[in-house]
Amino acid sequence: MQQTLTGEIGACLDQAMELTARYLSDRADLSASAAYVLHRVLSDGPTRLTTLAAKEGVGQPSMTQLIQRLERQDLVTRLADPEDGRAALVAITDAGRALLAQRTELRRERLDLLLADVPAEDRHALWLACQVATPILQRLASIAADGDRHGK
Repeated sequence: MQQTLTGEIGACLDQAMELTARYLSDRADLSASAAYVLHRVLSDGPTRLTTLAAKEGVGQPSMTQLIQRLERQDLVTRLADPEDGRAALVAITDAGRALLAQRTELRRERLDLLLADVPAEDRHALWLACQVATPILQRLASIAADGDRHGK
């Protein structure tokens, strides 16, 4: 039973990710890895580059290059780390926040166009499913984030 449950939930999440990545997201202005880093810095707040690299599963040199590109685009900035004067924290800028907001709006517009071809009862059923699933997904993300904080 557990494997079937996990398999069905996983398939649903995979389908949602595929829809978002392939059809809803605008990949022209920002790579997926850059978008993930911006979202992480937005949600976690100013973060050390080494921490970002570890959480994103990339080497420090790769993360340094990505952060430099994002800095040149004025999407992130570096701040002095109040706990360690030798270290810097990466923070999102107002331009970075605005870009993420624009990308979210574009995804919603594209979804709206797709949903227009779905029968009203199916749209309502999907809305109801989201009312149930969203708090659970937020809890799962919180559990995963706690695992990150505890090195799991």
